[in-house]
Amino acid sequence: MPTLASAVNIGAFNLGNALSAWLGGMVIAAGLGYTDPNWVGAALATGALLLAFLSGALERRAGAPSPVVAGGTPVRRQAALRR
Repeated sequence: MPTLASAVNIGAFNLGNALSAWLGGMVIAAGLGYTDPNWVGAALATGALLLAFLSGALERRAGAPSPVVAGGTPVRRQAALRR
């Protein structure tokens, strides 16, 4: 499962890079200037930050307990291993 999570993370990173480069090129091709892709980057970063906050709020709202990791092993699992 960690391998899948890592692959999805890298894929999302690459998709973000490709999307931002394409959108920046579209802004330049539209004749808006060479500094205006900065605004596209700012808008994409703001959107990503909003999605991160929304994701955190939805996770807290769902009440799903997230395991606290200590030394690579979830705390609940450590307690079960001590018995």
